[in-house]
Amino acid sequence: MKLGFVKAAACVPTVEVGAPDRNRAAILKLLTSADRKKTELAAFPLDALTGASLGSMRGYSLITDGAIAALTDLAADTKELRCAAVVGLPLCIDGETVSAAAVVGKGVIAGFAADLPPERLKNRSVKIDGRDVPLCAVFNAGNRDFTFAVAFGEDFDLIESRAAALVKSGADLVINMSAGKALIDSFESRRVKIAAQSKRLACAYLYVSAGGGESVAKNVFCGDLFAAENGELLGAVEGDKSDSLYVEFDFDLVKNAKKFAGLPRPAADVSGSVTVNIESRDGDITRHTERLPFVPPSAQFDRISDIMGRGIRTRMNDAKCDKVIFGLSGGLDSTTVLLTSVKMFEKYGLDKKNIVAVTMRGPGSSDRTANNSRALIEALGVSHIDVPIIKAVEDHLEAIGHSKKDTVYENAQARERAQILLDLANKHNALMLGTGDLSETALGWSTYGGDQLAQYNPNSSLTKTLIRAMARNYCLTTSNAAAAKIINDVLNTPVSPELLAGQETEALLGPFELHDFFLYNLIGRGFSVEKVWELAAIAFRDITKKKILKYMRLFVQRFFANQFKRNAGCDGIQVTEFDLSDKVIYTEFSDRLYIQQIDALDAGK
Repeated sequence: MKLGFVKAAACVPTVEVGAPDRNRAAILKLLTSADRKKTELAAFPLDALTGASLGSMRGYSLITDGAIAALTDLAADTKELRCAAVVGLPLCIDGETVSAAAVVGKGVIAGFAADLPPERLKNRSVKIDGRDVPLCAVFNAGNRDFTFAVAFGEDFDLIESRAAALVKSGADLVINMSAGKALIDSFESRRVKIAAQSKRLACAYLYVSAGGGESVAKNVFCGDLFAAENGELLGAVEGDKSDSLYVEFDFDLVKNAKKFAGLPRPAADVSGSVTVNIESRDGDITRHTERLPFVPPSAQFDRISDIMGRGIRTRMNDAKCDKVIFGLSGGLDSTTVLLTSVKMFEKYGLDKKNIVAVTMRGPGSSDRTANNSRALIEALGVSHIDVPIIKAVEDHLEAIGHSKKDTVYENAQARERAQILLDLANKHNALMLGTGDLSETALGWSTYGGDQLAQYNPNSSLTKTLIRAMARNYCLTTSNAAAAKIINDVLNTPVSPELLAGQETEALLGPFELHDFFLYNLIGRGFSVEKVWELAAIAFRDITKKKILKYMRLFVQRFFANQFKRNAGCDGIQVTEFDLSDKVIYTEFSDRLYIQQIDALDAGK
């Protein structure tokens, strides 16, 4: 595949215990099917060539020799296939029979991983048909630019998991070959543990367990299949519902997550490594690309509001304030701050009259937003102060000798509003809350020394798309019908700072959905310009690739040119896993490399 994606499969053949030749045929059938689907790497369960339920027969040379013979034949069978395979088998090393994994492809056995301490694998090999096949812990996929390793058994249940050691040695993908038991709650338990393991280790994780055909004398083998990546479960198959799970791992994401998390560099290699040439296939990217990556399931919206409310309450206590004050414009951002404040005051039994919403109508304010602000204040039972700013702005512009309706004209309004709010906060001993969101912060869509200022900003890590989703959810779940009706109209009102009549933000900047997508993938995940462009084309099929590139150029230019505003911003609350709070980007940083990549793509299209 392309753009850092690798298509992998976890496959469970129906085995015949102790019959390696027949199991080879079952494995080859699934491997051939995976190859037709343009899979690049397929993994099979623990001891798949012999069956995992060998009991006391496991140590017999007849079995281990038969497994090697079947493996040699399987390797030959892969000569015409383009998909590499990781196949489990019992292997005799130093007179001890251990679980092992053979990596085969293009007609050869490239190497073995074994369930042994890493130091016992270094500079070791197994002789097969006169050839020394190396033992190692980590396999390098060569031109595919990722590494993988094998853990054995229910590794995620160990206090010191083998997977952790493998990731420390440089593995990007952990293939967990197992023979897990099927118990009442085992599937859900594995789902949670595997997702957590991939999150903790910042890796891709592919779990494949023995299943059909194994002995049921003591238990049923689960046959479960799981794929996870950095805490996200990409796929899961329970029991015998399917013999294969296909997944597209994103190794750009895995590698960047490690770097951004500040994880230790790979430890010194104590086990050696083997390079396996895994062929890149030309398959299309079918993995779901989230159009709204910042928007969580609706069940989490109440939690987000609660975290924001707790932040406001704590800062009020610290500042010894019993009131909050903010500007209410009739737009989504300030409405979210109002709703959050009301919910928090109700939770702690505080008087909602100590929530002070200030309306400050200016030259560009519309009747629609002004009416919605007043109606919402009444519907929610909070206090209201109205301070029109038209005359104050006119007087100020006259005093500095300015008459044009330009940036000065617009910024003067934003700065007048900030001054009013700060002074009212002093007058009423209230905490002045900011209302600007993360999307606007990223784009520099604020006035320096104006709406960029506040004493505390609960919206600081909420994007425009998340705020919209939270407002919709409020309308669907609240018992306050009057408030829901008003907020529905706020949702349908074009986003605007209302500094000029008829001003619409998205008409000037482009869709916030796209800019949030760029923010998440280009800045948050550190993907290349080309990758973000291609992913955006998948997620936004209603927007042409040419327009996507145009908006990406605007995003990049505005993002890096306006870091000075963000760096001088106020305290806020991180409520989502990714915001800009941990990003240190200095004002002088150039956008040149990003723009060069955009120019190259533009020229090619």
